[in-house]
Amino acid sequence: MKKIILIISAALLALGILGCAVTALPTLLEGEKYMNNIIDKNSEKQEFTFTDTFSGLDISVLSANANISYNNGNEVKVSYVTVDKNKKIECNITDGTLNIKEKSGFSFFSLFTLASVPTKIEISFPESYRDNGTLENADVTVASGSLSGDMPHTEKSTKIQLYSGKINSSVAAENFDINVSSGLADISSRTHKHTNVNVSVLSGKITLDGFISEKSKYSLTSGKITSLNAGGGELYTNVTSGSLTLGCAEKITGTDAKVASGKAHISIPKDTGAQVTYSVASGSIKIGLDGRNEKLTGSGSISYGNAEANINVNVASGSFILDTYTLLE
Repeated sequence: MKKIILIISAALLALGILGCAVTALPTLLEGEKYMNNIIDKNSEKQEFTFTDTFSGLDISVLSANANISYNNGNEVKVSYVTVDKNKKIECNITDGTLNIKEKSGFSFFSLFTLASVPTKIEISFPESYRDNGTLENADVTVASGSLSGDMPHTEKSTKIQLYSGKINSSVAAENFDINVSSGLADISSRTHKHTNVNVSVLSGKITLDGFISEKSKYSLTSGKITSLNAGGGELYTNVTSGSLTLGCAEKITGTDAKVASGKAHISIPKDTGAQVTYSVASGSIKIGLDGRNEKLTGSGSISYGNAEANINVNVASGSFILDTYTLLE
């Protein structure tokens, strides 16, 4: 009898919950519609159009979600939508540079619910800007928020500063610099050919793909750096803490690697010979080249294959691994 009562009670409870859900659904939908109407009513939109030529680009994102796209026309278009009346954007061409800069100050409005609605920046360039040498330099700063979309091609340099937030993009530039204080960056190269690549991570995580360069420098204070399909020339790495992984798709001519703590793992093409000069105070150095797998201690010099690449390794603590490129196999 008790089991029957429990079964009946459970069935009634389930029906009650289902009834509440069905009853509440229209209210929830109306509530969402109501909030969307409030957002649309309180949104402010600014639009800018540029037809004049410029050789430099300076983008500064304070907290918005910014996106870069391309159009079939010959105009650069910028759209800025926000519900926070304390925020604004400045767009102008000054001294040959297109400036797109989000600015804000504190206001009591920023404490209310609508302030959580993301501000949006849409930047649209003519299609020719994507892969032709229209620009000389581009500087991008993201304080918070996000940036997505392909960066325009630059003949000289593209520089990115990420303080916090997220970047998901691709670049085409002779020289590429990125400095990550915190946050997450996922960036690929569209040209796979660079003169200089400089990567510095204070904290956070960065993933790179295709940055083959005559000279590459990776500096990691904390966090994680992963760079696949890299290499192609001189390689410099400095790891204070955290994890650095480099997969070199093309031969390197030389490497200078320092590990204070943490881990550095460098993989090079199978047919690359190396002359390794090493010093390890604590931790480990492991070499897997020329069909040999060895753990090195103390200090010294050792040859692998034709010894064509000069590898200098200094490990204070932590670990360093040098082996063949099998990351994508």
